[in-house]
Parts: sequence; C-alpha cells; structure tokens
Amino acid sequence: MPFAKRAAALALAACLFLTGCGARPEADPAPAPSPTPAPAGAAADRLVLGYTPGDGFNPFLTGSTLVRQNAGLLFEKLVEIGPDMSIVYRLASSIDVLDLQAVIHIRGGATFADGAPVTAEDAAASIEAARTSPLYSGQLANVTRVEVSDGAVVVTLAQPDSLFSYLCDIPVLKASEVAAANPTSSGRYVYSDGALEANPRCLFAEDGQPETIGLAEVSSYNEMVSGLTVGTLNLYQTSELNDSPSGVASSLSYYRTNNLIFLGVNADAAQGSAMLAPLLGTAAGRGLLSQVIDRRILAEKGYYSRAYPATGAINSFYPCVLAQQVILPEAQLDEAAARAALAALGYAENAMDGFFYTAGGQKLTVRLLVYSGNTYKRYAASLLADQLEAVGVAVTLEQTDDFEVFREKVLLGDFDLYIGEVKLYNNMDMSPFMEGGGASAGILQSETLAAAYSAFRSNMSAAAAYEAAFAAEMPFVPLLWRNGTVVHTRSIQGLTSSISNVFYSLGQLQFVSADS
Repeated sequence: MPFAKRAAALALAACLFLTGCGARPEADPAPAPSPTPAPAGAAADRLVLGYTPGDGFNPFLTGSTLVRQNAGLLFEKLVEIGPDMSIVYRLASSIDVLDLQAVIHIRGGATFADGAPVTAEDAAASIEAARTSPLYSGQLANVTRVEVSDGAVVVTLAQPDSLFSYLCDIPVLKASEVAAANPTSSGRYVYSDGALEANPRCLFAEDGQPETIGLAEVSSYNEMVSGLTVGTLNLYQTSELNDSPSGVASSLSYYRTNNLIFLGVNADAAQGSAMLAPLLGTAAGRGLLSQVIDRRILAEKGYYSRAYPATGAINSFYPCVLAQQVILPEAQLDEAAARAALAALGYAENAMDGFFYTAGGQKLTVRLLVYSGNTYKRYAASLLADQLEAVGVAVTLEQTDDFEVFREKVLLGDFDLYIGEVKLYNNMDMSPFMEGGGASAGILQSETLAAAYSAFRSNMSAAAAYEAAFAAEMPFVPLLWRNGTVVHTRSIQGLTSSISNVFYSLGQLQFVSADS
C-alpha cells in the first residue's frame, strides 16, 4: 500500500467502530465478586437506579449513557423503536419522509408534567439541541434545517434517507429548557426529592408500572457494578465498552441492537495473490465464504447467545426486509457442495490432507485477524476457523490483545480476513463500509452495489433489491448482531427493553423473592 494511502487510512482511526462505539476496547467478562447481603430495605422490593447528580438529567448536555438511560423514564420521545425493531409513534403521531424532507406531525393532547402542552416548537427545539449534543449529533448529521410549518416539524436532509423515522427516538423537552440541567418532565416519571415519581399527566403511563423508582448516587461504572452487589441499586445497562459482569446474585436480560459483527474481507490485497484472488477477490469466492459459515453456532457458542445471526446487511428484524434476505442463519452449503465450489474456483483438493491448493502447489491459507482481548470475538474466530478448515481452507489465526495494534493492522490492510464490529445508526446507514468509511479497509467498492444502496436510501421498498445486490457482491460477510445487556438482581422480572429505551415497558415489572 503506498505511503499516502496508508496515512489516509490511519487518519480514519477516529471513526472506526471495531468494538462498538468507543475508543476503548471491550474487556473480558469481569470476575464476579462474592455477593454481599443487601442492607435491609435497600433495593429489595423496588426499582433503584444509579444516577450522577452533577450530570443532571438533560440528555442533550452530556455524553453520559447513564443520563441517556434515565432520560428514557423522564422524557417522552418522538418515536420509540420497539423490541421487534418496529417504529412505535409516541409524541409524533406520524412522520412522512419524501426525498430530502421529513414532516413530523405532533400528537395532540400530550403535556409536560406541569400541564403545558407539548408543541411542534418544543419538538423542533429538541431536535435542534440534539443536533449539537454529544449523544445525538452523529445520528442527526444528515439534518440541515429544522423548522415549524402548519403545526408540524419540517426537517430538511442533506441526502435522502427512507429510514429517517428510526433516527427520531429523540427526547422532547420544553423549547425554553433544552439547555437546563433538570428540565420539566414529558415522560412517565418526574424527579422528586432524590427519586422518580410517576407522572399522572403522561399519556403513555402503563398499568402496573412502579409508582416510585429510587435513585442511588454513583460516580462511575464500577460503582454501579459494586452497587448491585451490595444492594444499593438493582439494575443497570452495561457499558458498550465492557462485557457484562454477572454473579450468582444477578441476572442478565437482552435486547436487540444494531451492533454488526462482520467478517472483513481484504479484496484489495487478494488481487495480487494467485492463492487468494479466486477466494477473496471474486464475488463467487466471497459468497462461498458466507455460505459455509454457520452463524447460529457462532451466536450460540461463540457469543453464548448474546448475539443473533445476521442474514443480510440490514438488520433482519426491520420490516422492510422481513423474509426478503437470502443469507441463511445456518451453513448454506454442506461439506461436499463447498468443496465442489472451491474446485470450481480453480483450486485442487489434496486427498492426503483434505486441503485445497493452487495450480502452483500453494496451500490455500487465509490469515484471520482477531482482537483477542474480547473473549467472544476470540471464541467466534476459533469456531469460524474450524468451519473453514472443515471444507478445506486452512486458517492461520492472528491474535492480538492490543486493540491499537489490531486497529492499525486493519487500517493498513494487513489481513486477509478479520472479525470486526461496527455500531450502525438505526437508519441502517452503511457508509462505514463505503470508500473513506471507518470500516472500509480492503473492502471491494462496487458501483452496482452503491446504486442499489442509493435506491434503498431513497425508498425503503428497494431494501430487498439492495439485499440481493449485496449478496451477489458480498463485499464483507455479515455474521451477527450483538445484543444489548441489562444486569439486574434475580428478584426483578418482566422488564422489556429495546434499542431506544432500556425502560421501554415497565407494565409487567415485578419483584419475586428468592423463595418463590
């Protein structure tokens, strides 16, 4: 790779999301501390959450994921994304998206906790505040203007986005309070004397939701972990930068996310290799790689069911692609069919060792790079290597527990294959994989696929055509979608979470004693 190109690749490091959405790598699961009995009356029979007083409750003023978590209780959103990845309209009654414009219609009858009506002006001011906030600015980067017209919010986009509604899980604050540390609630709860109390004016209050939710002061993620152990709080969303700890006194609940775990394919490097060009440098070869992978095994064994199979470039639960994707969760080819396909690519099978060789006698061997500091990726890489070797492709596992070394190798194209992870925005923005994107190193760029993606961005009805074009090119191999995780005491049951709100539904929440 020329020096100038390498320098440009390294410059992309700031936007590369190989372990989720942060600069710090994921860690191995922390060893569970020995549980200490909870103080009497601490968090045994009511929901108690961590919060940091200095951060306030305004999700537009901080990058704290804890503030975002708790804002799901205090501030109603324009839309929620349901556990099934469908759009659920809340303060927005509907959203019309056409070309470069989205019109958000505001539901009538909704009020803030003080009785003031929720207006289009409040929604517009909230979107404007979100556009410059640490938590929401990235997902709203395509927005160029926000205005109110005829009682609706009109959003102008720089580029078409048929799934823009999925980016509207934006909390709505009073227009006059978007910069206040503790704005007036618009959601199911209000802040009162160190606790959250049910808001009787909320349109979306649920039968059976707790009347009071306790708050315990914390200053760090580690304090939340220890707080659950000693019983000062009883639930928290795990950091996206850490694997979730668990102990004998805790349980884990999962929800779907758009964190895509994928197999990066270095088609660029393969072009100059007689050994790798047929497998990695052709659509047929990359498709063969995808077809011999059993994603269900990777999910169940490599990720201990903390992920689910990716059967396309778009999350398979999105309504626009339901039952329209062509990748299978299980291996699509059995061993005999896979070996026949390798032979069709020009490789010759050696009856003595069962592996394939080039016409020049080179053993078909691929280097699979993995960041071994993440337990799940390390296990998945080992399983993936076994699956490839079972059909005659030799694999050299290259493991590094230094994430910066791993990232530099990827950016410089020093790999044949690698296991990566990218957190896609909820509108299925695939730009990280396109030329200049943070996860584009080595990936084939195709005008045909780019045109299909552009058509999908303009009209979601073209999603199936995009998936077909993607499967025909297979520039990278989607493997899994990682689940989000909530850690809580075993006494808590019935919490329903989603990608847009850990507290999507509290109506079935209950506390069960250890003796039940």
